[in-house]
Amino acid sequence: MPVEHLWQWLREDVTYHIYYQSTTELVERVRVFEQHITSNSFEISDRLWVKNHLEPDEEKLRVSR
Repeated sequence: MPVEHLWQWLREDVTYHIYYQSTTELVERVRVFEQHITSNSFEISDRLWVKNHLEPDEEKLRVSR
C-alpha cells in the first residue's frame, strides 16, 4: 500500500537516527516534511507509485556484488 511507503519515507527523513529534545521539535520537523512533499507532487508520485517494471540503472544500485 502506498501509505506504508509514505510512512517509511517519513521515518527515513525525520526519525531514523535522530533524537529530538522535545515533541514540539519532532512535530515541527514532521510539518516541514509534509510541506516539502505536498509542494513536490512529482516527487511523491515517482517515489510512491507502484512500479510494474524495473529500471536497470536503478536496480544496479540495489544489488550488491
